[in-house]
Amino acid sequence: MGKKDGPIHIVGAGLAGLTAAINLAREGREVIVLEKGKRVGGLAIYNPSPHGTPMDADAMSRYIGIDLKPAMVRLTEGTIVVWGKRYNLKFPPNVQSWMIERGPRKSSMDHYLYRIATELGVKFEFDQPVITDRQVADLPRGSIMATGLHGDGFEAAGVPYQPLYGYFAKCRVPWQEAKVSFCFDDYTPDYAFTCSVNGIAFALIFNRHRPVAKWEMEKFAEQATLEDGYPFKEFLPLGGGAKGGAAAAPTRHFSNPRLFHGDLILAGTLAGMMDPVLFFGMHGAFASGKIAARAYSDPAGAYDEFRRLNWTFYPLLAAKRLIDRSPRDLLLKYPMWATMPFMPLISRLQRYAFMVNVTGYGRIK
Repeated sequence: MGKKDGPIHIVGAGLAGLTAAINLAREGREVIVLEKGKRVGGLAIYNPSPHGTPMDADAMSRYIGIDLKPAMVRLTEGTIVVWGKRYNLKFPPNVQSWMIERGPRKSSMDHYLYRIATELGVKFEFDQPVITDRQVADLPRGSIMATGLHGDGFEAAGVPYQPLYGYFAKCRVPWQEAKVSFCFDDYTPDYAFTCSVNGIAFALIFNRHRPVAKWEMEKFAEQATLEDGYPFKEFLPLGGGAKGGAAAAPTRHFSNPRLFHGDLILAGTLAGMMDPVLFFGMHGAFASGKIAARAYSDPAGAYDEFRRLNWTFYPLLAAKRLIDRSPRDLLLKYPMWATMPFMPLISRLQRYAFMVNVTGYGRIK
């Protein structure tokens, strides 16, 4: 990807796009971010909302050149619910996990990065959707596209994607601390979760193979409200559809991870910087924003770095497809029941599990 004259255009003001914009601006380049929303922070129907990720915050901050910790809340423990059995999970000191608020509020990561970007002179053009192939074709050569979990971005760029069907809910809560609960049960072959930070809470159940049935959503909703204690009022379909909605994930093909696509540089979810099993995406979003910025002037070095951080995608996608074709009791339910009581004794293995499951975890230099 050779250099070009004029400003560098970035499509999407999410974590990856903002990270790329900040790094390019610090190099003295003119940057314009095109965002289809009317402000940073994603769609109002979803955000503000909390999201968690395993991350060595100091290492990531050094890697991308941005101190992320002011917009993060440390997560010291969580809950895993395995077919009705609840287990407490503590994160040892060598395994950092964090909650991040997404959305337009000043306490969100989006607003924090946006403020840094504007101070560096990055220009933002809001209400500028790039959702057709014609609009993508009109982008200047070398533009960076980082449109997140939205199918229209994948379709416009011509990148294959896997629909994610499901329901979500959000509400306010009277506490500020970070909480998370992962749920595995018969209501989805994937998983569901609840979480909270900064006084807001979020719940999600999804399925990558078919729409989530009403009874599945209702069973999880009862668990989220009665057992996890969140005052959710209503579960809404992802994507606004009538039958469980749909978002998009880069797990359609083994070819999904791609840094370069035609004349574009890809970042974040669109680039496949997301683990294909648990869909931890924020770690990869920060890293890929840095890589996308590097790709503008050093395409070979950026490509090598992209492959180094993303190599676990391929064995993980193969493993997920095998699991989906096998009895869940055999590969998930009973093994997890047998393992979870011993997690306090083997907690140090969590770091190695995250190194496999989270894109780039433990490999950031």
